[in-house]
Amino acid sequence: MTLDHSKLVKERVYKTVSRNLQLAVYDGAMGFIGIRQKFANRYLFTEYCGEGPYGTVRAAEDTGVDVPAGVQLVTDLGTVDQVSRRPMEFDRPVKNGGRGWFFTDDGSSANDARPVNVHNDQLFDFLDQLTIS
Repeated sequence: MTLDHSKLVKERVYKTVSRNLQLAVYDGAMGFIGIRQKFANRYLFTEYCGEGPYGTVRAAEDTGVDVPAGVQLVTDLGTVDQVSRRPMEFDRPVKNGGRGWFFTDDGSSANDARPVNVHNDQLFDFLDQLTIS
């Protein structure tokens, strides 16, 4: 049995029927964020509910547990330079043509930087401490 997705509550944790997620939080935009394990890696992953071949997850049971206030419902928190920790983005035109990395705080080129993804540790830790009964 699955729950009607029109009645799902944003920021609520659900037991799910999914290929990759057993427990996940509903993001309010047809997505469920949970912890996926692939080989030896565990990481936050989003699957989407819906009709047709693109809907890969369904809510099976409402746990009654909500994500704590202040925890963002995203898998990652952006990209920073590994050394300076300055925020970065990609896909902006650069001097030589094409696209490249740039620092978002001042718009300067970041072609020599070392971009790394910032994981959402708060959401991961919250979901990781929940158990499925």
